[in-house]
Amino acid sequence: MAEHSRVTSWFIDGPRKMGWSDVGIMMLAVGVPPLVAVLAFGPIGMAAFAASMPAHLAAREGGAPVALLATMVTGLGGMVAIADPVMALMVAGCLAAMTAIAAHHRLARPAMRALLTWTLFTSPLIPSDNLPQLLAIYLAGMVWSISVTSLASRVGVPEPPKPVSRVYSFTFGVIFGVGLVSAVWLGQRAFGTHGFWLPLTFVILSMPPYGTLFSRSLIRTLATLLGAAASVALTLLAPPQWLTIALALLCFPVAFRFIPRSSFVGTALLTFTILEMLSLISDIDVLAVERVETVILASLMTLGLGLVAAGALWVLKRDALHEIVGRDQG
Repeated sequence: MAEHSRVTSWFIDGPRKMGWSDVGIMMLAVGVPPLVAVLAFGPIGMAAFAASMPAHLAAREGGAPVALLATMVTGLGGMVAIADPVMALMVAGCLAAMTAIAAHHRLARPAMRALLTWTLFTSPLIPSDNLPQLLAIYLAGMVWSISVTSLASRVGVPEPPKPVSRVYSFTFGVIFGVGLVSAVWLGQRAFGTHGFWLPLTFVILSMPPYGTLFSRSLIRTLATLLGAAASVALTLLAPPQWLTIALALLCFPVAFRFIPRSSFVGTALLTFTILEMLSLISDIDVLAVERVETVILASLMTLGLGLVAAGALWVLKRDALHEIVGRDQG
């Protein structure tokens, strides 16, 4: 019975699925801006998604002001980093320092939510020939997303301030900064256009709490493998383009509905959705291999750096180690 419960916990690791009303609000807040912007402006319109997704998620966890600040800062960081690999590395270090400061005030998760799509600006996926238009589209997506989230009363309330160890905050900042800068550098050099997947996955896996870091990394890796395999299998059947688009659009909201209840199912569906949409403009075999490689590499980086952080806290301040095991700093 205990063994069965242990296995079940790998696939069901949350309290409940996201309600359909919440899914609908997320689709309205996150999906509408990029849809309108891409139709109106072309590929540069993806900047609206780079803003709407983190703005919505950060607002749900940290409140509208925190989401506004974090999304604006990461957006400006994106304008500096885009099309400049060296500046992308420098901005990554600065944003890691910002995240460490947020972690000291128990706002790590909202800050890291905002970092998720900043990684898009580290690869040539978004056109960079018109920065004023790019920033305007980004800010419009952010304002729309936070406004919808606020009007729907889905804005979170930050936790009351509690003392957080300075040793923990410093250690977290250094380790996370080294990892983020390294992930951006490796992504740029090893994975080309889709190099953003490596720092994106690293940020996802680096979110607190850390007591389940190993199992969480393994679950996301296996789920990514499943999603990639399903995507390749579908492509081998050579379905019509309309069916590919329909399946991707169907799986997208279902993925977010399942993520709070089962990160395995949600990650597998989300991987399938992303690969199917990108397969319309890229080779699915290359996409699938790159996605699997980046998630495995990000998992190894996260686990390795996590062990270094735990060792540093054990030496510097053992009491602070409890803050990195089983406690959410967000």
